[in-house]
Amino acid sequence: MKKIIFLFILIMLSNTAFAGGFKTDQDCRAFSDKLMDYFINAKFQDGLNSAKPFWPLPEVEVDSLANQIKQQWPIVDQRFGKSVSKEFVSEERIGKSFLRYYYLHKFENHSIYWRIDFYKPHAEWIINSIIFRDDLDFLFE
Repeated sequence: MKKIIFLFILIMLSNTAFAGGFKTDQDCRAFSDKLMDYFINAKFQDGLNSAKPFWPLPEVEVDSLANQIKQQWPIVDQRFGKSVSKEFVSEERIGKSFLRYYYLHKFENHSIYWRIDFYKPHAEWIINSIIFRDDLDFLFE
């Protein structure tokens, strides 16, 4: 079976207005946990809407991503089965400016991973990217 690769956003757009950021890395983790709860329950629009104030990306692009997921998700359901749960896997950092969380999204027959990245250009953390993939090889390295 060919890999299903879903790639949403890799690059943060700069100079876009947004409401604010997260004060601490603990706030980032709490938000990520909540975001994953939305995704586990297939409430992608709600989850991505909750990310908008912290993601310097035009709202129309975030909405487009939600629509893409909604259109592609039946394939995930068909191949992987019913969504079961989430599992926090790991945290990575690059200096004091980048923070990344990995989560497993567990299904009856397989799992995908979500990667949620944060960037701290000044005093607050903002969302830098959110992606998911079904190729778990990366997590074994």
